[in-house]
Amino acid sequence: MTCIVDPRSVRWKMAAALFAFSACSSIAGGAVAEGSEPSPLAGDWALNISPYIWGAGLKGSIASFPNAPSADVDVSVTDILKNIDAAGVVIAQLRYQRFAGYMDLIYTAVSADQDTPLGILFDDVELENEIFIGTFGGAYRPIETQHASLDLLAGIRVWSVDTVLKLEGGALPDQEFEHGENWIDPIIGLHGRYQFDNGIYLTNLFQIGGFGVGSDLTWDTFGGVGYQFNSSVSAIAGYRHLEVDYEHNGFVFDVEMSGPVIGMTIRF
Repeated sequence: MTCIVDPRSVRWKMAAALFAFSACSSIAGGAVAEGSEPSPLAGDWALNISPYIWGAGLKGSIASFPNAPSADVDVSVTDILKNIDAAGVVIAQLRYQRFAGYMDLIYTAVSADQDTPLGILFDDVELENEIFIGTFGGAYRPIETQHASLDLLAGIRVWSVDTVLKLEGGALPDQEFEHGENWIDPIIGLHGRYQFDNGIYLTNLFQIGGFGVGSDLTWDTFGGVGYQFNSSVSAIAGYRHLEVDYEHNGFVFDVEMSGPVIGMTIRF
């Protein structure tokens, strides 16, 4: 198929698809990172919803189909946004005293097309990609003072990447190739927070996982500064870096993602 479509160009489009979720979604685990203030809920219960936007670029190596050559990618946020069809995220945390459960659900659909280099056998190549990333876990808070807290995190991260490659027009009949890849990573981590008396707070999140169960290794870290407007609403800005190294039966997803984060937390 390399005589019809430039593999590096197709891999580049796949890179944009794989990473689009981060440009229009949330920081994974963000709901956990904002759960230390009082809630309007009765008793010791607290429910937090945290929408975020992460503007990041992507670097690494990707082979979107088994046995296809991997390509080095370096994709900017501008290039990613040009190809997004749909994106959505739901993040929630339910806390009771020192214990909490959280979920981070991310979905994106991206498509990109271009003319083939020769335009003889096929005129056009189109790549469609759907990604789902779900992080589910629990947290325990062994340290909590008037100004500071520390949470221990543990859970799983579910990855699902579905790709469709369409070759259309030209001398040959239209062709369509599909591939789906799914895996689960165990995740552990730490989250710390320090609250100043003037409403400003500092927060940091570190998670690591994979350990050869799904990915060989995945880890991410986030640091930010926020402001607590009242007991129900806060805002935050910071920076996040995430890496994952996954390879199975010729499918390769070995990338790092970095960029600024802005968002808010609403407590019910």
